[in-house]
Formats: sequence, structure tokens, C-alpha cells
Amino acid sequence: MQVTLNIPDFTPLTLNNDLQELKKTIKLSSALMLFKNGKLSIEQASDFTDMALYDFMTECSKNNIAVISYDDAELANELQMMQTL
Repeated sequence: MQVTLNIPDFTPLTLNNDLQELKKTIKLSSALMLFKNGKLSIEQASDFTDMALYDFMTECSKNNIAVISYDDAELANELQMMQTL
């Protein structure tokens, strides 16, 4: 699928990016937002950006986005399982 955006001509200059870098920035920002909001899995988001999974996870860390989230019951269960080891 292809999406076309109309970007003002000054935008790449303002961001000190060429068009390829701007494209990567937009894709990464979109993927981070969609992953954070639960619209994409981490694998889907890394594919969306054409990045390796661990590189995308690094970008999540840089943007304070948790890549692992447990609800209270899952965390309690995980801790209980660890105590039996």
C-alpha cells in the first residue's frame, strides 16, 4: 500500500533532513505511535519501519515506550513462577 502526503517544501530544510531521512522519520514516528497505542504489535511496527526488531526496540527505549507490559495479574503470576525456581 502506498500513502501520499503533501509536505511543504520547507519541511526537509527545517528538519535538516533530505527527503529519504524525512520519509524514515515519518515512518518511525508513525510506527512508534501505533505501537504505543496498541494498534500494531512490535513485530508489525518494526516491519512498518523496515527496521530490525531490536533496532525498533531501541527506538522505543529512546522514546520511553515500554516494549513489555504486564498487567497486575500477569506480573504477580510471573513473580510467583520465579519464586518456585
